[in-house]
Amino acid sequence: MSNFNLNFNLPNIKMSDDYKKPAFKKLLDRLQEESWQLELLISGFAIFGLFSAYPALEMKMAYHQSQNDNNLFFTLILILALSACSILIFNLLLHVLLRGLWIGALGLRYVSGDIEYDTLNYTERFSNYLKIKVGSFDRYIARLEDYCSIIFAITFLLIFYLLALVLIIGSIATIISVFFNGHTFRDFSTYVGIILLAFVVIGMLLTFIDFITLGYLKRKNGLAKYIFLSTGFLALSHFPFYTDH
Repeated sequence: MSNFNLNFNLPNIKMSDDYKKPAFKKLLDRLQEESWQLELLISGFAIFGLFSAYPALEMKMAYHQSQNDNNLFFTLILILALSACSILIFNLLLHVLLRGLWIGALGLRYVSGDIEYDTLNYTERFSNYLKIKVGSFDRYIARLEDYCSIIFAITFLLIFYLLALVLIIGSIATIISVFFNGHTFRDFSTYVGIILLAFVVIGMLLTFIDFITLGYLKRKNGLAKYIFLSTGFLALSHFPFYTDH
């Protein structure tokens, strides 16, 4: 087994100019193979920092609530920070646990080789079940590798989802505060607020439908333009999920 080594010995490639060359594609392939080392480093430092920051954020939130401060913007920032910390801590801990299992599986494979179902002397029915569900040891390790990489990537993607949600809620709250509070239907600003609110809410709903249908609405020219204009950040944030579908 190879030792833990962060020196990738990568060729000197100028990425901005040579991204179409075969050498650059080989570089990306090698980076993908070795990325687990950086994933563990980033996860470790991030978990340490998050566990240090979370109590401070909780104290700040408690103090903010005790002061009966009606600053909506600051409250949203604190909620976003606490939620982001919770998501990151959970996902990164899960990532580290699965990476540990993956490293252990690699070590076990180095010692024992592949799974020999015949030597286990199980019944034929149970052996066939294990062969279908578990398969070879290499397949098991490959699936663990995929799960670890997906969890690490989706961890930071979820932060963008959360940020998009907070931005949408903040936009709705701002529209209500500016155009509706203290205004009646005799005021022109009320109708401007209704138009803006309808634009944002409909765009949010269409974006959500687009998300759960794996980008179906983005294939429709008119709706795609509306989604991009109304809630473009939310629409683009989940694009990597269905680029392969």
